Amino acid sequence: MLLYIYNIMLIKQKYKHLFSQHFLKNFDNKNIFWSNVSNNITCRKAIITRTKTTFTNIIENNKTETETDTKTKTKSGANHNGKLFEDMTDLKDEYNITFESDNHNLIRFRNNNKKFVVTKRNKMLKYMKNKLNKNIINAHGCKCPDECFIDENNKNIFIIEKKFQKTNGSVCEKIQTPDFKKWQYVRLIPNYNIVYIYCLSDWFKNNCKAEIEYLNYKKIPFFWGESSKYKMNIVKYILNY
Repeated sequence: MLLYIYNIMLIKQKYKHLFSQHFLKNFDNKNIFWSNVSNNITCRKAIITRTKTTFTNIIENNKTETETDTKTKTKSGANHNGKLFEDMTDLKDEYNITFESDNHNLIRFRNNNKKFVVTKRNKMLKYMKNKLNKNIINAHGCKCPDECFIDENNKNIFIIEKKFQKTNGSVCEKIQTPDFKKWQYVRLIPNYNIVYIYCLSDWFKNNCKAEIEYLNYKKIPFFWGESSKYKMNIVKYILNY
């Protein structure tokens, strides 16, 4: 009995921040256990059982909350880093805007007179709404490109999909799907040639080697977004396509 109460007191001290002051005050009052309680063994056992249940529930709840907070912070950190990567690789400083509207801008890349429409996310399909095949069912992952450049003269659409990763996970699978996505875009926008491009963080080099080999095999263009020459290389590819 005394050993159990001693262990409970140790637990209480460790998780002191979890308990209300009212509960602690009552718990510290030894009368709860001895002075106001008869010598009935059943009564003592009932009090100890209830106390044990209370501590167990509070500790388990704290554990669950801690795990949830950790997952939330991890996901939040990943989203934040992904957003930074998207901003860092944005090509907006590589061109001049000649016309602006809600869903798209007209641009010219620096030192080049070729005109492009630039759009991104759900604005791309809004811009193309009169050119879409309305009979095609929408597919996941094929509505909101990270960046999109449209050459209206030659009917080429350059869709840039950005993937950022720094830790292990199932993210390699995300770059196994370019065939499906290109197939979907070709059906959705039938009068244009679809050029599907990946912008990848350096993590993929050593962690997704088979997928990188597959992209090369299928001739899916990809560029390393953390390279100092990323913007120069991808702009050159688009202009010379």
